[in-house]
Amino acid sequence: MRKPFSLFPILVLTAFPVCAEFTIPYPDNSKRKETPVLESTTDIKTKPQSISKEKEKKGEIRLSSRNTPVESEKEAPKEKLKKFFARSTNKGAYADRPKFYRGLYVNNSLVSDKSRKNEWESLLKDASDYGVNVLVIDLQPKTPSPEEISRIKELGFYPVGRLVNFDGGLKTKYPSPERLNSILGYVRKACLSGFPEVQLDYIRYADVTDIDLSLKEKYNNINEIVNRIRGEANQCEKLPYLGADIFGRIPFNRDDQIGQKVENFAQLVDVIYPMLYPSHFYGQPARIANPYQTVYDGLKNTRKRSLSTTKVVGWIQGFGMSLGPSGKSLKDYIKAQIEASVDSDSDGFVVWNIVGKYGDTFRAIEESIQNGKLKIED
Repeated sequence: MRKPFSLFPILVLTAFPVCAEFTIPYPDNSKRKETPVLESTTDIKTKPQSISKEKEKKGEIRLSSRNTPVESEKEAPKEKLKKFFARSTNKGAYADRPKFYRGLYVNNSLVSDKSRKNEWESLLKDASDYGVNVLVIDLQPKTPSPEEISRIKELGFYPVGRLVNFDGGLKTKYPSPERLNSILGYVRKACLSGFPEVQLDYIRYADVTDIDLSLKEKYNNINEIVNRIRGEANQCEKLPYLGADIFGRIPFNRDDQIGQKVENFAQLVDVIYPMLYPSHFYGQPARIANPYQTVYDGLKNTRKRSLSTTKVVGWIQGFGMSLGPSGKSLKDYIKAQIEASVDSDSDGFVVWNIVGKYGDTFRAIEESIQNGKLKIED
């Protein structure tokens, strides 16, 4: 969630586009049995200072970013690049993943709060009936038990543990030791519970800060944090896949002040999740009005700038913000995004609705299946 909208960031970005004419060099190494060290960087530093939590706006929307346009130029994919943050190969690893993710976000309280048991069971039944195969579940504050994750798997779902790293984005040069230790602790908990994949959310710098860091320094710092997380995951008995959420504007930008870049994450993680909610493309009415094209373009751009071994799964909008310009109902708005996920040759979609109301999503999935646009193969 984000603070109430302000025109100030747009004015700043318009006057001073946040892009640069350099590209970080990529090491030509891959498939190491131990966690590699980034080229030309040092071990991650930490500074003993707390990170203030950004206040969140209540509601069904995930205001994680203002996708204001940032002037940039297209960048050709680096075909010769190889993933250098690979999972360790000297331990057991989860091999089976859905070929195409048909996912839903699940709030932590829905799983952990016993008073919501009936609601949770109802969602599991509906999700199964409508062909959902992925559930992205919060790891915080209470990581689901191994028994519950085992049950979810037995029901035919692929559970992904969502880990919030820096709520609102990192506002200091380095994370505090306490915060970093907490993140690593939740990675361990995810492993013990049996999650086959850990998804890193808010793995970035805050959108507007006064931190005196170059883009390259931000990229390196974020890369090193993911390196530490990968190192922790490689200690697990069964090795989870790593995914990362990126702002919806990142696939369209060459470089960005929050320290996220498609080419970097393509080497760091196994799955990239661009958050392509059309309503969040402020200042771009065509993007808001055309959910199909927005999701299609974002996924295509991410795919072009990634590696062939990196999965690309889009977060899509399952809430009713700014539907008016499209002339669509929520069900049809979601349906357009689902079909864009298929047509773009991506690896799937995950629908975001913070309160878990997925009636329109289920109807959209059903119609996409009936129309032959969405296939249920796993």
